[in-house]
Amino acid sequence: MPKIESAKPLHCVELVTGERLTGTVLVSDDELRADIYSYTDHFHIEGEEPVFLQTATNEIVSLHSNVTTIAGTSTRNMPPQRRTYHQEILSNVAVVGHDAWTAEDGVRQVSFNVKHTNQLMRHNGKVKTIGRTRFPGEDELTIFNDAAQGMTVRAWYGATYGMELEGPKEIWPTFGLEFEQPQNIRDYIGFVSDYVNFLSFCFGVQLTPSAIRIDRLSFAEMMEAIEKHEYPGDHKVHYVWPEAEVDNRDLWVGGSPVRCWDDQELGAFRACLVAWMNRASSWRRPSALMMTAFGLKNVVSSERLLNACRWFEDIPIGKAQPVLSASDVDAIAAVAAAKAQELGHDPTIGERVAGAIRWIRAETAEQQFKRLIGTVEARFGKGVIPEEAVEHLKRAISFRGKSAHGHFNPESDAQFRAFSKSTRAMESLCYLLTALELPIPEQGRSRVGSNPVLRDYRMAYD
Repeated sequence: MPKIESAKPLHCVELVTGERLTGTVLVSDDELRADIYSYTDHFHIEGEEPVFLQTATNEIVSLHSNVTTIAGTSTRNMPPQRRTYHQEILSNVAVVGHDAWTAEDGVRQVSFNVKHTNQLMRHNGKVKTIGRTRFPGEDELTIFNDAAQGMTVRAWYGATYGMELEGPKEIWPTFGLEFEQPQNIRDYIGFVSDYVNFLSFCFGVQLTPSAIRIDRLSFAEMMEAIEKHEYPGDHKVHYVWPEAEVDNRDLWVGGSPVRCWDDQELGAFRACLVAWMNRASSWRRPSALMMTAFGLKNVVSSERLLNACRWFEDIPIGKAQPVLSASDVDAIAAVAAAKAQELGHDPTIGERVAGAIRWIRAETAEQQFKRLIGTVEARFGKGVIPEEAVEHLKRAISFRGKSAHGHFNPESDAQFRAFSKSTRAMESLCYLLTALELPIPEQGRSRVGSNPVLRDYRMAYD
């Protein structure tokens, strides 16, 4: 296990220049930084390539995605003269383990924790069995192993035990992915984010991964190495990834479309997660906007409204539909062009008329919102969204126009409330459209209206 103590600089020696220059490395939630020194000659470590450091605890820290400064000089000009050279390296990713993690190394599997998910992932039967024994079996500890596009999606229980109790002191869920093709250090985290985005979607809050560990070996290769007593261990990954505060009132699983409480609920959770991961590559942008919306839930601002509108525009199934067919457009354009020429206008006016008709062929915002609300109500039940939603959504589009040209300052408390209500209406429609095509069972669909995203919309003053 890595011995680096977070937030405390640790003595190290660099392994990239051949000079074995010394310094310190700091791994914390707020900063990943190395300070390297030379007391003899000028030096420069390039930041484009990974930087490898050996620490005083005999671990190797691999710094990726670096920003470096030009080595500065501290000079004592009075006799005896001395000169010290110093370079600072700021990183976005630090990989800590038994050896260096190079840019060419591939991630075959990754595990991570996500705070606040204990109740969501609590399968009552499994947890009770684990709680009654000191040595639970693999079946009880495993929540699921499911195949998704190009990967295996996993979850299992971890537990800690004390000397005084037969059962565990603590039980928590751990999440994992195993890739069919190894992923590099830049790309694997996108799939982790996809997984965490699904868990965030369940609650309607912004969650972040922690205790991320990566391995070059597949699960089968790892188990084989363990049996041969040849497994060197995995690597821990650190990011500067601040954790958003979460209101405990928003962590009630009664508003989650799926959860893992029993075999039936677990089956629905697994089906939805696999569907989510299978579509993740085409939903990356709307999912990122969803997470931003969750992070802004306690803010009423132009930024939040604009984000909600972008989220809506980027949802693949939310696009405006044509109300005129191509043949209708051509027929109307031909009649209009003929009439224009009859009135003595230049023949080129015909193409301009046709262009104008093509522009208006799509449904209006009101038609679009009515259609989409009808679609989500057919799926989740009448009343899942307030009756006035169309007016609130139209108002959001109006506020968006004002916000797009600068900071929006409400003229009154009433306008502020209208702005807030409209923003929440847009986020609620986006949430329902995000859930629309997932295989959520009837029991879960009935809970969607209690999700914090929709709850906050209903409770907001207008």
